[in-house]
Parts: sequence; structure tokens; C-alpha cells
Amino acid sequence: MDSIGDKRLLRDFLEYLEKDGKSSGYILVDKGSWDNTSLFFRKIPPKGETTRVKIDFQITRPDQDEIDDQIELFLKKRK
Repeated sequence: MDSIGDKRLLRDFLEYLEKDGKSSGYILVDKGSWDNTSLFFRKIPPKGETTRVKIDFQITRPDQDEIDDQIELFLKKRK
């Protein structure tokens, strides 16, 4: 299979996984950097006290150009 065919196959596979427009499927996201700023991470709160955890969750989905760049890098490294 040529490089163009490989790219098309990988794009089609990602579209198949994401099932765009449906409630099921997967979402490709950028992992970015994971950070834990909790003061009580892995600690049991003292008796009678409450631990409050605030969660701020944000994901970034790569656009088609970023996906294409990653596909090209993958195909170059594979050969």
C-alpha cells in the first residue's frame, strides 16, 4: 500500500472509532500535561474534618491538520 493509501486508511479508521454525530464511540484527545494540585492527595482527612476537591476538566481535540501531521510522522517512522 502506498503512503496516500496508508493515510486514507488511518483517517478512515479514526473516523470509524469516533462515530462522529453519534452518542457512542471514542474521542481522540490531546493528553497534554496531567497535574494534581490537591492539598490532601493520598491523605486521609483528620477526624471530623471535610476534604473538598474541586475538579476542573478540560480536553482538547486535535484538528484534522494535527492528525494528518501525526499520521505522516507515524508512517515515516514505520518505514
